[in-house]
Amino acid sequence: MAFFKLKLSHFFLVLHVVQGKASYNCDATAEKYLLEDLNLYRLSLNSPNFTENNNAACLANNIANQLKNETCKNAFHYNSTPGTKPNDNEYDKLMDGCDIKENHTVQGVILPVCMPKLDPFLVLFNFTTPQYAKYLKDSNYTETGIGSEDNWMVVVLSTNTSAGNFSGAASLIANVSMGNSLVALFIGFLVFLQ
Repeated sequence: MAFFKLKLSHFFLVLHVVQGKASYNCDATAEKYLLEDLNLYRLSLNSPNFTENNNAACLANNIANQLKNETCKNAFHYNSTPGTKPNDNEYDKLMDGCDIKENHTVQGVILPVCMPKLDPFLVLFNFTTPQYAKYLKDSNYTETGIGSEDNWMVVVLSTNTSAGNFSGAASLIANVSMGNSLVALFIGFLVFLQ
């Protein structure tokens, strides 16, 4: 059975090239096709599709932008595994720019790939190697954000739990609650004046 799954995933890799995705014209197209291909890969494993996570996509784009001037050999300091934070001083600023709270990233994972001209076949191949495939196969990861810049493609995988959903919901709830309190205070003040 494992042999069949392996062959089926290779079938999707070949199908990817045959379908005319041999070159990308822009980063957005590359990201769209990679998401489709990752979902085909997941389908071959009988795993559910990834859904898009806007905050994770924002972070992936910010990281890809940071990496654009890095060489492929020395820029893997953005690799992360669940429970670890990338080894980069700018990471907290990148998360703040996407309104992501650190405690909502603990179970997430960041997967950067460097590939000249972002060749779609080789990009997908790099994400399906054992180093990254273990995360793609893990059904705990349900959402993804993808970003690209120059030779870099970054995939951020998130869970549907509060410890890995890459949200800023905690601060948003606090802001909404404070806003509701101010509205209630204002209405109470108007009622008191009448």
